[in-house]
Amino acid sequence: MEHSKKGRARRRNPMDPTVEGKRRATIMKRVHMARKRGERIQVTFDEKRQPKGKHGDELMSWIGVLAREHVLIWIQDWRSRDLDGLKEIIWKETVTSFTVEESFRNTCLKSCGKAARNFRYDLYKTFVEEFINEESVWTRPKKVIDNYPNIEEEDWMKFVQYRTSSQFQQLSYRGSEIRTNNEYSSRGSRDGYRKLDQEMFKKIGKWERRDGLWLEQQMRLDGELKNPACKKASELIMEYNTQESQGTFESVGTNDVLSQALSRPEHKGRVRGQSKFVKPSQYFNLSRSSKKDNEVQSMRREIEELKALVRGLCANRDVEPSVDPKNVPTVDQHNSFKASCSAQEKQDGVAEPPTMPVDSQECKLYIFDEVQGGQLLVAFGRVWLESLPTDTVHGIPLGEGNVRVSINVPKLKKSPLPISTYDATTVEDAVNGFVAWPKSLVELVDARNGVLSGPGCSGRPGRVGCLGYPVDR
Repeated sequence: MEHSKKGRARRRNPMDPTVEGKRRATIMKRVHMARKRGERIQVTFDEKRQPKGKHGDELMSWIGVLAREHVLIWIQDWRSRDLDGLKEIIWKETVTSFTVEESFRNTCLKSCGKAARNFRYDLYKTFVEEFINEESVWTRPKKVIDNYPNIEEEDWMKFVQYRTSSQFQQLSYRGSEIRTNNEYSSRGSRDGYRKLDQEMFKKIGKWERRDGLWLEQQMRLDGELKNPACKKASELIMEYNTQESQGTFESVGTNDVLSQALSRPEHKGRVRGQSKFVKPSQYFNLSRSSKKDNEVQSMRREIEELKALVRGLCANRDVEPSVDPKNVPTVDQHNSFKASCSAQEKQDGVAEPPTMPVDSQECKLYIFDEVQGGQLLVAFGRVWLESLPTDTVHGIPLGEGNVRVSINVPKLKKSPLPISTYDATTVEDAVNGFVAWPKSLVELVDARNGVLSGPGCSGRPGRVGCLGYPVDR
């Protein structure tokens, strides 16, 4: 009991120079000794290109050491081009100590960026957050000086200055909100999916599917799932696995058991339920040609849905389609599908009532920024003014209050879409494609004179939204 009390005291008073921490920084003496002898540690990789064994663990720990020694703690964005020189140094340090291929470079640098971010988080939580209103927070604690001598006093002051700024507090609040709303929080250890995947391979003699790994990662130490959302996902996974064994469900590419059970689109560049070393093209066995085939199949399905929609609209208006839907060119013949309804003229030369127009206009696209409390311009594109709730985008109805838009020029590429699709979650993903957009966040622009126009617009720039909704500047 006395030992646990001391442990809690150490965590409560990290600023006290007389307190010793339980876990000191890793310095990797074995790697340094090998470098002095002019040797490099041989790292082996498994079939998924994941480092394995003792040397693989040493490689990942070494990347953490490099992050603490070389990456300044006040750096805010690891993706900055200004850090290319630093990244080159870190990569050279890695290949000097370990035998790794050039193809491992990007993964190594991403791991280093994540390790640096986690290190900054630990420093903030341990030495800044609880003491943010105290004057002593601006001075390096003795524990930092002893364990991390590369952190200079000036670096520490820059770090504290940013971490106590309103900009960081807003980002921190937004991140905590996202974390709170995350239904499926991982319960894995520091080793993550990599070690779990390799341990499962040793047990069953084959690679476990990602739905099985995901469930294993969500379980508590007692083997139970306490989270209600995880329990529901577990039941759906079992149900889809049963359907798959019976032949009533087929996993195709990213549309597999896990994605169906979670009802969430796959993120680009990584695979849910797998380690960071596993790429989508590798896990789902998607070559460029197979990706193109999937896109063609998706376009074909959308064309069939559009044909059915055209027939229904024309039937409701008691007109005949000007083009027989059966004879509409296929996706293999054209890159896009357009259909219209037109009334046949009577024999006496009197035309029937006008048909359904396909009317689109240039527009500005906004999202709602919760931090600023208003709309944020993220892209320029075109809006289809006569969009109906029953119209579909990628096979999904628009719904009430939404319109069909196409994004031509992104302004904030990484901004999330207000209504994401299976293939697109950010503005950058949807460029030159169709997506649904809340009409309250769309603003019409007259291309001739740069003012607003359309239903409900006053004609004065920046005053009224394209469909009669106010746009907050």
